[in-house]
Amino acid sequence: MALTYVGAFLFGKESILMDFLNILLGGGILAFIQWAVDKLSLWHTKNDKTAKAIEGLSDKMSELKETMDERDAVLARTHILRFNDEIYNGIKHSKEYFDQTLEDIDNYERFCDTHPDFKNSRTVMAAQNIKDTYNRLLDGHSFL
Repeated sequence: MALTYVGAFLFGKESILMDFLNILLGGGILAFIQWAVDKLSLWHTKNDKTAKAIEGLSDKMSELKETMDERDAVLARTHILRFNDEIYNGIKHSKEYFDQTLEDIDNYERFCDTHPDFKNSRTVMAAQNIKDTYNRLLDGHSFL
């Protein structure tokens, strides 16, 4: 703006040079505004790409967590079935081992409750036998 006033003083308000100077300065301002808009647009585009990448990463993390939860459930099921086999084969266990197995049963049942498509029929009877044996040993104070 200061140059516009200087140009008006030097060349007069009706000068062709003054018109050129106004166009040049006005164009410069418009060019700057356009440049700023382009940069903001680019920034938003990058942010959109970043947001999409983060969303994709979040989806992958959810899938990974689901896979890990299912793996933990399968591992707990294995512990439950093995422990029940040991009970049937007459192997004695400590109270701590029973407590750990009961925690596996709780975790496994919680997973099955939230995942109805997960096959649970394999441990229902084993879990009940472990709980019954635990209560019997607890009443008789006869843990290993």
